[in-house]
Amino acid sequence: MNNKIFSFQNTNTLAQALTNKIHELEYQSKKGVKYPFGNNEDFVGIGQMILEFYFSDYLIQRGYPNKESQIKKSSDLVLLRQRLLSERNLADVALSYKIDNIVQVGNQINLKKNPKILAETLKSIIAAQYYDSGYDLDHLREVVQPILKQVLDKGQGVPILELKQNPKSAFLEFVNGCTNLKPKVSVEWKKDASQNGNPINVYQVQLELSNLLSITRVGINKRNTEQIVYREALKKLKQIQINQSNSLEQQNYETQPLKIKNQDKQSTEEITILDELDTSAIESSQFYQFSDLRDDDLSLLENQVTLGQKVESLLEKFAL
Repeated sequence: MNNKIFSFQNTNTLAQALTNKIHELEYQSKKGVKYPFGNNEDFVGIGQMILEFYFSDYLIQRGYPNKESQIKKSSDLVLLRQRLLSERNLADVALSYKIDNIVQVGNQINLKKNPKILAETLKSIIAAQYYDSGYDLDHLREVVQPILKQVLDKGQGVPILELKQNPKSAFLEFVNGCTNLKPKVSVEWKKDASQNGNPINVYQVQLELSNLLSITRVGINKRNTEQIVYREALKKLKQIQINQSNSLEQQNYETQPLKIKNQDKQSTEEITILDELDTSAIESSQFYQFSDLRDDDLSLLENQVTLGQKVESLLEKFAL
């Protein structure tokens, strides 16, 4: 781990936050006794609510929404929150903190870098920090802000109008405005055997629009996978429209071609989230020492090479 995230007084709370249910079940199956820390399922939902609250809190304190900006309505805040607090973005933050080194997933080591598990573990650690700090909301705000900074940075290259869009609604609106074609979407739940011999359940989402485009994506989260498909489909349709406008020869589609429409002011809007927000108030050094191991515990583990190994040994010692 980065050794600079949160401080914990109660190691048991931290252990629960780091434990995926897979690890708990595997432990109980092998040892024949109950795993002493439980799993982080309850923490995940609480961590999600905390992140959502402080994301809105951050924007509201800076005067949003307001009608003079690109973030005009409370619904704009909701859409920004949904797009930026995505599983992929949170997983990337978790990787930057090296949470993959210490999350507990039993023998299924390949799951340590699974985006869903990484995002859930980050949320769990945030929830655990809430309890461990004695429900100190001011402290929690300071803990969450560096995470929000990374999330906002990830949206800096995307125009706000795109961030505010619901991918499905934006795609359907574009299709209805430029063609009579009807998209065909199928969702299939299947096993993916490509995970190092450990099959996992995934969703395969396919979108077809006559002979213009066909996009198939696979993911663990159905909603996120659908959003990716609709977003890519919209991007490809817009590119097709641009190509048609640049070449009068492209008029021989078997189906009705896309109509060329004049771009309005909104479609050329390029204001990004960092153009709107002043993130200078968040310092990159706002981290907290990861002090989950007590001095006497560290003395027992001094021969361990990495913090991940120390945590695993510590959990094993506590579980005995």
